[in-house]
Amino acid sequence: MDKIRSCLYKTRMALLLQRTRFPESHQYVLPDAAWTRCAFTVLRAGKVITARDHHIARDCYPGQDILYCAAGRGFVSSEGRILSVGRNQLIWIANETPHAHWPDPSDPWTVLWVRIDGPNCAAIRRKVFGTGATRATISAPKDIERWFRNLFDVLRTRDVSVDLALNHLVAELLHFITTPSSKQGESRLPAPLRTIVSKMRQAPERCWHAEELASVTGLSAAQTRRLFQRHLQISPRRWLIRERILMAQKLLLESDAGLGAIAERCGFCDVYHFSREFKRSTGTAPRTWRRAEGN
Repeated sequence: MDKIRSCLYKTRMALLLQRTRFPESHQYVLPDAAWTRCAFTVLRAGKVITARDHHIARDCYPGQDILYCAAGRGFVSSEGRILSVGRNQLIWIANETPHAHWPDPSDPWTVLWVRIDGPNCAAIRRKVFGTGATRATISAPKDIERWFRNLFDVLRTRDVSVDLALNHLVAELLHFITTPSSKQGESRLPAPLRTIVSKMRQAPERCWHAEELASVTGLSAAQTRRLFQRHLQISPRRWLIRERILMAQKLLLESDAGLGAIAERCGFCDVYHFSREFKRSTGTAPRTWRRAEGN
């Protein structure tokens, strides 16, 4: 009888260990739904130790799930991609599209995760990752694990300043994601793009035709355009115009030059073109901007 009881006990324990466990699980409901139109918040967060058969699949879901793999390995399907995620890697799931995630059965993962919401999270995701895979390797795992502990404490205590604290924490998380392995001051751009951006910034008044860009990067014109779109989410032409507008703003404030001279100095073909692009970028005509900002 004792052997039978011992066997049953071991069987129950084995089944228990195979279950997905949630050592941390926190939810938050906003007191004012309008908050996410102006700031970020956290809808849910936690820590999960997955069983081999743990599987989540949804057509769409509110917010954006961000998963950090603390141990083991798993897989995520998002935006038509299936990505393998290993230890110290983080992945941002596009919840507005069909998505799923599950552990590697041979090494089920332990995940720290957070669901954020706020003004146009999908645009933020594209700004962080471009059109590439929404996965990043975290070079300072202790820092992000400390971030999750702070988040859990905020959600647990729910102080009167919880909304501001959550907005601040989401901003910190974005910093972790966007600087996964770069040293302070080091650009995350690929070397060819970094080179052409530096040269264009030194002389934004030049035309910088597609052939010239390609000669600097060593890539075709199409490849150069794709680099800009993937890493800067902008075309080379629009990026150059933005640099010209920044140059024009400096000249408007620091010189008495007329609009025609500034337009020519910044590479615009005439005052009309300059004024149109300036207003398109700033919402204000250059003469009006100079009067308003010159005080």
